[in-house]
Order: sequence, then structure tokens, then C-alpha cells
Amino acid sequence: MPIDFELLHSKLEALKNNYQNLTYLDTDPICFPKQYNDPLDIEVVSLISCLYAYGNVKSIQGFLKPLFVLLGPSPYQTLRDSGNELQSLLKELKVYRFQTKKDNQTFFQTLARVVSESKKKSPLWESKFLDNEDRFLGESSIQNFQSYWEKEIQTTLGKKTLTYGLQFLIGKSTAKSPKKRLSLFLRWMVRTSYPDFGIYQKIKPNQIPFPLDVHIQKLIGILGITTRKSFGSSDAYLIKDFFMKITPDDPLLYDFYLTRVGIIEKCKAEYQRGVCEKCYLREVCLVVPRGIEPRLQG
Repeated sequence: MPIDFELLHSKLEALKNNYQNLTYLDTDPICFPKQYNDPLDIEVVSLISCLYAYGNVKSIQGFLKPLFVLLGPSPYQTLRDSGNELQSLLKELKVYRFQTKKDNQTFFQTLARVVSESKKKSPLWESKFLDNEDRFLGESSIQNFQSYWEKEIQTTLGKKTLTYGLQFLIGKSTAKSPKKRLSLFLRWMVRTSYPDFGIYQKIKPNQIPFPLDVHIQKLIGILGITTRKSFGSSDAYLIKDFFMKITPDDPLLYDFYLTRVGIIEKCKAEYQRGVCEKCYLREVCLVVPRGIEPRLQG
């Protein structure tokens, strides 16, 4: 069944208008960098938040919330100074899923060293994505960023081997996975529109891959955008290209709002009357039977 782009666009706009509200930020890890005004703090907190943004919302927030309390009012400055606040953080760090306490300590020691060696100029890491001519080249640029962190963490470890937990945290540069967490970081850094920050100026919104988290993977299936069941790094660009047909300059415009359908509305990518009948996307969704009357939102 061919996609009605005009209808899909109108439904995505309705979804955006509903969730373009500060009250919904608490359902997303972007709520953490939103607490800061300094671009240096925002960039540092965004990287941490995105790297640990795997698992359910409750687990992510349970790990990150106390961490940012320990990092104080300026996480950038705390890491740069490497003083008592950082030492307290390192002692208090806990296990997070695939990362052991030692893994997390190694990562934050590395982050503190990298930040302390910076020239206190924003942005800190945009250049790590770019080639020698300051170009963002898609998959290879994200691999460049991962390779940079692999080397920095290895410097901290010395002769010790990079553990599975640390490799998972930054992602393996040679892997063909969708690289969802770094795609999300790029969205936050590159887009200038709500809810993102627009700190990176050399990378454009229509260059970055679509963050293919589990909610997006389900939704692009039931919206008829793809029939794929598994996704690689190239698919993140193909999905971006699809949304460029709707919003050419800003193909990631609807990412935040689409993920609310999974996180808040509890979409399971199958027909559930109580969920589907009040969904903004019901008229363009393949799992909703035609002729079902929508329930008015209360």
C-alpha cells in the first residue's frame, strides 16, 4: 500500500503539536542537559546521557540522576578541575547493566582528562566527527568519533584490555549496528529546533542518521516505511532519507515525538483498542482496522 505523504505529514504534525511541551521532557534523557545553560555543560551532559541511554526510562534515570547531582552545578567544571567533587563521584559510581563499577570509573576518569585538556571552547567534540576538510561523511564520521574515544579510554587503561562494558558504552567503531545512541547525541547537538540544542554548526540536520531505537524500529514498520525486522548503520540513513521527503532540511524533526508514542502511549506495534483508538497516527497505521472510531482525548 503506497504511503500518503500528505496525510502522514499532517498526522506527524498533530503528534508534534501534542508533545511539543516541556512537561514531556521528563520522559526522555534530554531532560538532563536541559537543566544547564552553558554550552560546555550541555555538551558534556548530553554525551553522558546518550551513552547511558539504553534500557528502560526508569533504569536510565535511576543511574543518571544521582550522577549529575554529584557532578554539581557545572559538570564541565567539575570534570575539568578533577577535584573533590569528581573523586566523590568516582567512589559513588555503581554498576549499570553492562558496565561494571570499574568500567564507569575508567570512563569518567577518561572524560575528566579529555575535558581538562580542552581549551575551554565550545564545541568540544564536533571536530572529532569531521574529516581533514571539516566534512561530516556519514557512517565513517561516527566511526571516527568512536575510534577517538577508544584511543582515549585505552590511554587511561594503559596495558589493560578494553572491557566489553567500555566497548559497549562507546560502541565498536567497526560494527555495522545503527549506532542509535551516537545518532541521538548528534540530533541533540545539530538540530536547532525544540527540543534540541544546535551547538554543532558544521554538521547539518539533513546529514545525520535517524536514531533507530526500539520504539522507532516498531513505528516505521507499522507506518509502512519499511518491512525490515533488523537494522544496520546504513538503514539509519535510509530512514533519514525517507523523512527528507517530508521535511527535506530537517528529517529528524519528528524523532522525539514519535518515540513518545512508544514511551508514553505504550504502543506495542499491534492493535490494542485502548491505545490505538486515541493515537494521533491511527489513520496512517497498518495495524489499526479501518472503520474504528477514535476516542476523544481527555
